[in-house]
Amino acid sequence: MKLAWLTDIHLNFVEFDNRKRFYSSIRETQADAILISGDVAEAATLIEELNEIERHVDLPIYFVLGNHDFYRSSISNVHARLRIMPLRNLTWLTDAPVRLLTSQTALIGDDGWADGRLGDYLNSRVMLNDYVLINEFAGLNAGARLKLMQELGDAAATRLSAKLLEACAQRKRVILVTHVPPFPEACWYDGKRSDKEWLPHFSCKAIGDSIVEVMDQHPDCELLVLCGHTHGAGFVQIRPNVAVKTGGAVYGQPVIQEIIDA
Repeated sequence: MKLAWLTDIHLNFVEFDNRKRFYSSIRETQADAILISGDVAEAATLIEELNEIERHVDLPIYFVLGNHDFYRSSISNVHARLRIMPLRNLTWLTDAPVRLLTSQTALIGDDGWADGRLGDYLNSRVMLNDYVLINEFAGLNAGARLKLMQELGDAAATRLSAKLLEACAQRKRVILVTHVPPFPEACWYDGKRSDKEWLPHFSCKAIGDSIVEVMDQHPDCELLVLCGHTHGAGFVQIRPNVAVKTGGAVYGQPVIQEIIDA
């Protein structure tokens, strides 16, 4: 089974003719399904863009959401809209149980969230658009913002831990799709790992910790984590049985990251 992995495609920055060419390039890979590790568009056009991908590629699409997918709206509103959207070929992995892709491979995923626990949040001068353009964050001071980040990261880690345990019990190989890099070593930008200024906003320690805990209990199970968010490509082997690939991206130029064999 061949999986076309996409991330941070930001289709709201791409003209329709270029989007069509992008969809054509996906079809040409003869992939059996698509994985998207977040940042499809922005809230106003998210569902429209997901439906557009579905129409043009006519393949199963497994996706998680990124921070941009909530811009100019709220996390709660976007979640509510997704839960009532007809999903013929679309699977939102955050809300989905373990998917058994082949006799060897299971698929799980969660949006995730940067939880501020890595790097130096208290002294970081980074101010993402997230904190202005997502309703839940707008107007919060630094302390309240960190509390919300940690709540979102912890909730994602709890969901993923349960799914990962179930997946490892059923298959020897697991693919985990999330938006935010779960380890500092996987937080890449411009060929370098992010420093303590950026790490709080671009990594989720809670998910990383839960991955290590589960996979250390299952040494015979192999995990591949696919993430994005930083727009910087990189690869890291966290454990003998845990590898992480972070996708690169440029606004307005969506690409296929890789064709992955399941």
